[in-house]
Order: sequence, then C-alpha cells, then structure tokens
Amino acid sequence: MVPYRHLALLTEYDGSAFFGWQIQKGQRTVQQVLRDALIQLTGEEEGLKLTGCSRTDAGVHARGHVSDFAAHTRIPTDKFHLALNSILPRDISVRAACEVPDDFNARFAARGKVYTYRIWNAASRPAMERNRACHVPGSLDLEIMTRAMPVLLGCHDFRAFRDSGASSKTTIRTLNRIELAVQDPLITLTFEGDGFLYHMVRILTGTLLSVAQGKLSPEQVADLLLSGERKQAGMTIPPEGLCLETVLYEPDIFARLNEPAWHARERGLSDVQFTVE
Repeated sequence: MVPYRHLALLTEYDGSAFFGWQIQKGQRTVQQVLRDALIQLTGEEEGLKLTGCSRTDAGVHARGHVSDFAAHTRIPTDKFHLALNSILPRDISVRAACEVPDDFNARFAARGKVYTYRIWNAASRPAMERNRACHVPGSLDLEIMTRAMPVLLGCHDFRAFRDSGASSKTTIRTLNRIELAVQDPLITLTFEGDGFLYHMVRILTGTLLSVAQGKLSPEQVADLLLSGERKQAGMTIPPEGLCLETVLYEPDIFARLNEPAWHARERGLSDVQFTVE
C-alpha cells in the first residue's frame, strides 16, 4: 500500500512570469504550476491541497518559500525535490522536501519572515538585473538612511505602511531586523519580522529611499508610525526588487538550507545592521 505522507517543500522561483503565488483563474501562478506538478508526480488529483506560507504578488521572487501538502507517494523524501524538479519549468525549483506532522500548516506555523529588496543605483538602467532589482538613478544619502532604520524597529502599528485592499485583522507587527548592504551599484535592504502587511516591505523601502533622497527626514519617519497616514509615507516601490528569502519556523524545518547569505562590503560603507535587543 502506498503510504500517505505530509510533506513540506522549500521552493525558490523567479516571479517575473508569474501572476503571484495564489491560484487565480486564467493566470499563470506559482501555486497552480507547483500543484499541477505534484498531481503529475503523485497521481493524486482529487483533494490535493497545497498550502503556502504567504501570497507573493506578481513579479515578486522567492528563495525560501515554504508550502505543504499531503499525498500518497513512495518517493523517498530526500529525492522528492529532484523528482519534482524534473517536471517543473525552469523558473521554479524545489530546493528540499521534509516530512512534517499532520497538523503542520505552512502559513499558520510560520513565526516570521525575511525579505530582501534590491535597488540598482546607477544612471543607466540594468539589463541583466532588470527583473531582480528596481532601478533608482540619482544620488542617495545612505548615511542618513541608516539613521531612519532603527526608528522602524520593534512592535508598532504599521498601518501607514500598508496599501488598501489588505484583509489583515490587525496592523500591529514587530520588525526585528533591518540591514543595509552595498555592493556598487547594488543596494540591498533586508527586513526580518514576525509578519508583514500588504505591500509593507515595498512601502518601507520606498520610505527609506525618500529619506535617502532628502524628501523625508528620519524624524518624519517616526511621526509616520504615530500618525498612521499612508499618504505621508513613501511610494509602493515596484515588485521586481522584492524577494522572500526565508520563512522562520520553530523548530527550523529546513535549518541546513536557511543559513543567511551575507553581502559584500564595498563603497566605503560597511554592512549596517539594526536589531531589536
């Protein structure tokens, strides 16, 4: 008898040609493509439910997206991702699979997430990085940007950093870490928190860019948190620079593969990292 197993998948994908994660009629989505491949591999179409840790938007990438499903399969766990990758298109790759308890839910078991946002700061727009970084020409004062970063740390009402259309019951979130890394002309911002609101990382990045461009002061960012006025925050920066790096679980179900990748130090500005003590 074929065993019925509950598996979690660690997946990376290039979101450029996807209409986001969630299944939507008539659209190519990550969830639909991944579910179709699972059905083809296991032969279990009826009732196969694929639950994702989060819903990334169209154009957003992931290096460490986690999902879970249950199905009958004899494929060894340590070979399952390889078998699945033989079916999947080239813009999705499952990095690993692991068995999880029956009550595991990739979304509700998550204790936090890590996102990066990549900015291409040069006069000329990028070609090779056009789908992986947002082009922001002009001078940026990164030193003053770093003065605004600690203001955002901790538990706050982030309603000023949420776009309309969100369905979250509360806008209270905890931001545990913000990191700035520079490798000319690439600037990478890393955000770690217990959860993020609709477009929150893109608005946080847009707001920090407004500080670096002299449009907002660090003190005004602090006022934003108190006022909750979305119109006073920075723009919702485009999706192509955003990547879901890691989903945090306790215990870490993919511990070996979730080691942080530290960025190079150049431009005379060392990596700057702020964390909640």
